[in-house]
Amino acid sequence: MSKSPLNVAIPQIGELQQNAARLLQESLAQAGQSATPAQLSTADLELARSNTKVLAFVQAVGLHGAYRYLRDFIARQAIPIKSAGEFLDGWLSTYRLARKAANAAGGAVSGTGLDGNLLASGSLLQASDGRQYRFTADAPASGGVVAGNIVALLAGKAGNLPAGTALTLVSVQAGIDSQFVVGADGISGGTDVEKDEEAVFRLQQRLSNPPLGGAPADYARWAMELPGITRAWGVRNPAGPTSAGVIIMADGNAAPGIPTTGQRKLVFDYIRDPRRGPPDELFVILPQARIVNIKVRLSPDSADTRLQVIAALQDLFFREATPGQGMPMSHLVEVISGTRGEFNHTLMEPEVYSGGFLTVDSFDALLVLGTVEFV
Repeated sequence: MSKSPLNVAIPQIGELQQNAARLLQESLAQAGQSATPAQLSTADLELARSNTKVLAFVQAVGLHGAYRYLRDFIARQAIPIKSAGEFLDGWLSTYRLARKAANAAGGAVSGTGLDGNLLASGSLLQASDGRQYRFTADAPASGGVVAGNIVALLAGKAGNLPAGTALTLVSVQAGIDSQFVVGADGISGGTDVEKDEEAVFRLQQRLSNPPLGGAPADYARWAMELPGITRAWGVRNPAGPTSAGVIIMADGNAAPGIPTTGQRKLVFDYIRDPRRGPPDELFVILPQARIVNIKVRLSPDSADTRLQVIAALQDLFFREATPGQGMPMSHLVEVISGTRGEFNHTLMEPEVYSGGFLTVDSFDALLVLGTVEFV
């Protein structure tokens, strides 16, 4: 049976070194036979032989690295869900998906001012750390209050602000106080460029579920086309035969990653567009987070190993957590055991037993990674 391209055996450095040394020795012997005494002396031959081992080792290391690059990276780009970077972008484009660009955060703010004064569209507010935001429309003073919507000048998650954050006008405006406050919903919706793992999740969902013009998987795909929505699952007939539903997650939001009301409305409006969703009664559902806190003892225990464990657990919950479904406890043990630098570990919490499952109790409940504590 032929081996998979991703599992093909790579020659060891020692084997490559022996091959290179043999070729060098043959070349050296040929040079000694063909050269005249004036061209290649005995001392020259001895010096060349002393360098043969070093040259062979250098060539072997170079070839070994090239083989590993071909197997561990280049070969993977031929498989859509294992591709990365620009190769992944190519696969996304093939299936009419596109990597989601960074999105600017926005929200409501309020301040005070004298009636009759107007804060013009485009006026800038600035946070204490220098982040700037502009008003998207004119904000007149009415009843002593100046209220309006702002958007971050720079796209990305860094533009998000919690409710109550103080902002200051960059340019003084007559009749308008310079201090503003972020509204109750905060400045939200700012997202960074879509990560590879998030794009792969969408691509895998598309490959597994060809478009059918209104199947549950279509609702999930439409929801994930929007900035900030990293995972989604279609729900068939959540409230009767004429209803459709989609459960959404925004893993880039503050823990536990539940979407905001603004993101929920964005998904609803996007799917209800006549170009996409059929005239069903649509339910955009925010999941009930079932938090799973992890407590683990590592051996050996180091800062780097801890970071590797946290990243592995985050990846596990991102890939496998599905609304209404549990997760085998053995998968926690497996991913921790597979992290670089780990030799042994004890999972203190949750208590693991053979055949055990982390469970949920409703169709919209979702396992979410909580804190990871090392003891």
